[in-house]
Amino acid sequence: MKRCLCLLLSLLLVALCAGAGAEAGYVDLKARDVVLNRYTDILGCRFDGSDYYCLIRPDGTKITEELYRSIRGSSDAPYFRVEGDSQDGIHDEGVIDAEGRVLVPPVYADVTIVSDRWIYGVKLVPSTADDKDYTFSNWSTGEKTFHRIDSVDFYYRGQLVGTLSRSDCDGYPSAYGDYICVQKRDRSRVFYNSAFQKSPVEAEYSGEYTSNYKKGRTAYIHNGSGQAAFEAGCTLTADEVDQSIVYDNGKFRDLQGNEPFPAAQNYDSVNRFQDGYAVARMNRLSGIVDMTGREVIPVEYEDVGDYTSHPFRFGVISAVKDGKFGYLDLAGNVTCPFTYSKDIVRNFGCLATIKDLDGSIIVLSGLAGVLPEHYAEVNARTGARAFTAKDADGKYCLIDADGTVLIPYTETYSIEVNDAATVACANLGGRTYRVWTIARADAAQPSAGGTENGEDTNNSTTAPEPPAEAPAEDGSWTCSNGHSGNTGLFCPTCGEKKPDDEIICPGCGTHYPAAEAPNFCPNDGTKLK
Repeated sequence: MKRCLCLLLSLLLVALCAGAGAEAGYVDLKARDVVLNRYTDILGCRFDGSDYYCLIRPDGTKITEELYRSIRGSSDAPYFRVEGDSQDGIHDEGVIDAEGRVLVPPVYADVTIVSDRWIYGVKLVPSTADDKDYTFSNWSTGEKTFHRIDSVDFYYRGQLVGTLSRSDCDGYPSAYGDYICVQKRDRSRVFYNSAFQKSPVEAEYSGEYTSNYKKGRTAYIHNGSGQAAFEAGCTLTADEVDQSIVYDNGKFRDLQGNEPFPAAQNYDSVNRFQDGYAVARMNRLSGIVDMTGREVIPVEYEDVGDYTSHPFRFGVISAVKDGKFGYLDLAGNVTCPFTYSKDIVRNFGCLATIKDLDGSIIVLSGLAGVLPEHYAEVNARTGARAFTAKDADGKYCLIDADGTVLIPYTETYSIEVNDAATVACANLGGRTYRVWTIARADAAQPSAGGTENGEDTNNSTTAPEPPAEAPAEDGSWTCSNGHSGNTGLFCPTCGEKKPDDEIICPGCGTHYPAAEAPNFCPNDGTKLK
């Protein structure tokens, strides 16, 4: 229906790919369309001879039956937006996860994935052109029909929790963990919890907290629940909210007002922690602190990071020093020299590009420095670790951030790859699609079912993972996937949480068994619990 154009455009999107030592095997599928999702290695497929789509694994085996008129990957979560059959040809959209489980039934005129927890669906009624919210056009006749919003259904983790009228829902809601902010037609804002109970707070803005500075201290109200946050007596947990630690008046505070770790120095400001790291600023310079208060990157750069939610996604981060762009690793070592002016660099996360004087493209990599080959064209996507490049002869290939050619130069131009860099696909023409499975030597393979809220959604039986290694002498730890040098609560490469078998004093570095750790370190008095 109305999404056909989006499906055609999706085949032209060019993305990024996998890691060092990767090997790619492939299968060719006779299909009318193959749809990739950047967050999982499951694909949507409309096989040749079929009018409907299903979900498949990279080897072509079906996960679901052929049920849907269309399938589209999501840019917000490991979900797929689908269209089913409907009597009116309008109320046919829904959402499924990577195992084919229905999160939102395909009975809506429009669905929006707000976050990995929140989705809403819109139901319409016919209207006039003067009172419309949606306009639909018949592609064959050019005839237009007009509709207005009748109601909006909200789903939390795949469960219908509430319904709002047109006057109570306008614009795009914002989700903050278990809570969602909805703007009404009169531009006022209302927050709801996961049971869709309305918050008592009348928020002026859609942020997670409302803050007021008084008596040398900032007071915070959590807009979703109405509670005073970062104060004693707050019952919120870190899993419920996006921001669970604030920096105020020289100290870090958790939701209950405790000081979980001391600051390395008195900063002007510290941003929200993301993946266990936060940008700290002082005297107009920036650095990175982890969730022990340690400065991972010293505060001596004009800028750090690319403003995504994964600052060390591949173990490196971009930075600017003396007006020049470069990359650093978790130990603060320079992995790509600060040579080129930041003003001529396009930053994509662990990759960046520069146009040379001859018109060719130079690729800067946080993993390998400046790549030796120049390209006629480069297509990169923020958040992935590989790129599609075109040479002077017009052929395309897929290249890892370390310079490894994952898919050799070919005439194919519509190569797509997921963020985990484990699956890529291309339209070879003649209703043939090639799907590559990229076996990476430097990262654990994602499950066939993808992830939901950071948890494996694959129900198949797999071999148990090896336990995570104990922290090293410098306080860092190695996850069960072999990524070492981690200093925060989560591994920045694969997202695994730090094991709770030890508590490390951030002041002196002493290790204590978690079950036996004192409330305060006897060596330097640092609070441990």
